[in-house]
Amino acid sequence: MLLGLASGCQRLSATDDDKPPVYVALGASDSVGVGANNMATDAWPTLVHAQLPPETQLLNLAISGATLDEVLRSELPPAMDARPRWVSIWPGVNDLRTNVPLPTFSRQLDEILSSFDQPESGAQPTLIVLNIPDMRHLPALRGFNPQLLDQTVRRWNQSIAEIAAQHDAVLVDLYGYGQELANHPGYISADGFHPSTAGYQRIAELVLATLERDVSTQP
Repeated sequence: MLLGLASGCQRLSATDDDKPPVYVALGASDSVGVGANNMATDAWPTLVHAQLPPETQLLNLAISGATLDEVLRSELPPAMDARPRWVSIWPGVNDLRTNVPLPTFSRQLDEILSSFDQPESGAQPTLIVLNIPDMRHLPALRGFNPQLLDQTVRRWNQSIAEIAAQHDAVLVDLYGYGQELANHPGYISADGFHPSTAGYQRIAELVLATLERDVSTQP
């Protein structure tokens, strides 16, 4: 377990009752673990969960193919019922691929994060938001104009960053590791799109490192 997550900040591990803390993962196939050798054990939320306090329960509500509209309809209600201490979401890829307008996506992401701003009871959950990686390095997207693709991803990531900041969420900047992705083709699964087992391991490392930095800066 990372030292900072274990002891660096009471807001991450303390609860107001005897119920164990809950980590909820929202999202789509990249939170389900599609592309990994074993989705049940290799998905990045599972790997992150393994480094949280030992009593923490994982509730992975991600649905393959989900856009934020489906997250709102199908994943958010049980997430709210769980009264989580951590919530992660990796939004954007499916919305972008299905031509959801950016203003619609932005409004829906804001609505999702707003739902956790004022919990009915208990401590404020820690919100973890992953942005869109540099998709120019994905073999499945080689037929797309790389310059246009990159411009689009940057525009969407700007919106993700702004909304995450409005809700004091921890932003995990996957896009910033684009060159590392280019240098490690093994991070991409055989389908040319989803992460591999090694890719999910690296994503989990980045999430945990970003969380630890966030914890270490808390008063």
